[in-house]
Parts: sequence; C-alpha cells; structure tokens
Amino acid sequence: MLGCSKKLIFESYNFFQFLFGRTFVMFVVLMEEVCCLMEKESPISFRSLCPIATGLDVVGDKWSILILRDMLFGHKTLFSEFKESPEAMPSKMLSNRLKKLEDMGFISRHKGTLNKKSVYYFLEKKGIETLPFMVELMLFTTKFFYDHLGSKYTKDVKTRMKNDKDNYINEIIYKYNHFKKRVVI
Repeated sequence: MLGCSKKLIFESYNFFQFLFGRTFVMFVVLMEEVCCLMEKESPISFRSLCPIATGLDVVGDKWSILILRDMLFGHKTLFSEFKESPEAMPSKMLSNRLKKLEDMGFISRHKGTLNKKSVYYFLEKKGIETLPFMVELMLFTTKFFYDHLGSKYTKDVKTRMKNDKDNYINEIIYKYNHFKKRVVI
C-alpha cells in the first residue's frame, strides 16, 4: 500500500513541482523519509494492544531480562562476561538478544577505544527502568518459590527489597550509573 502512494507521488512530481515549487520538493523529501521509516521492520512483533502482552513481547523472552539483570546487578558489559552467567546462554542467542535490546533502546553498544576488538554494552534509560519490574519479580518468586531458591540469593529480597524497596532501587541505579562513569573502554 505504501509503495502505491509513493509511486503516485513521484509520477506526479513534475506537475506538482510546477504548481507548488520548492514547497512541494520539500514535501516529497519529507514523505520519502516517512515512507522509509514506516517500511523499516520493528525489532519485534506485538501480539496485541494489551500492556502485559506488549511487555512480554519486549522483554518477556527467556533471556532478555537476564541480560538486563546481569548489567544492573553484575555490571557486565562484555559478551564474554554475559557468557559466564549461570544460565549458560548459547552464543547465538546472546548475540540476537543483545541486538534486539539495542534496537529497542534498552542498551547501547560501544566499540572499545583501547582495544578495538572489544565491544561494550551499557544500559540506557529504558533498560535501567526495568529494575522495579525485576525487583517485583524477585519479591514474587521469593514469596512463592522460596523452597526452590533457598537463602543464597534471597537475603536482600527478604530484607532490603521488601522493607525499603524505593531506596534499594535508587541505590542499585546509583551504583550502576557510578560504575558506568568509571568504565574505561
């Protein structure tokens, strides 16, 4: 459908340029940019307009939220560091998820300046704003699946997260931002 509209505009180009001059030329350039933006594929497809379904389409796969977790809590930035996670994400899957998160604006990718072969990933505002969701998920799983989790990873959840959630979240964000400023790439 877009192709037909675009074709019609360009077939009539000379006629409209004669009638409207420079204004029309600027309009055509703008329309071409809009058409190009609309024709670009989204990094994901959405199942519905439901906010929960959309949220799951964005970060609800098996791996994306774990990458964001590793970045926020573990300050991981390099591909090799993500590979060390206990969930043992396959390399191809990790590459795909990093690209998806980058395309959607959750993370940014930076080439190393000291080592040109290194690629660093950093959280952007959207990625950092997943922290409250992660905290709620940790509270939920600790409450209902404590028998599976045990006490090794749930100490903070049962104390700080539960009793002082807002300050805990702010502290994690502060620590991440402080870490990000100190990283030398």
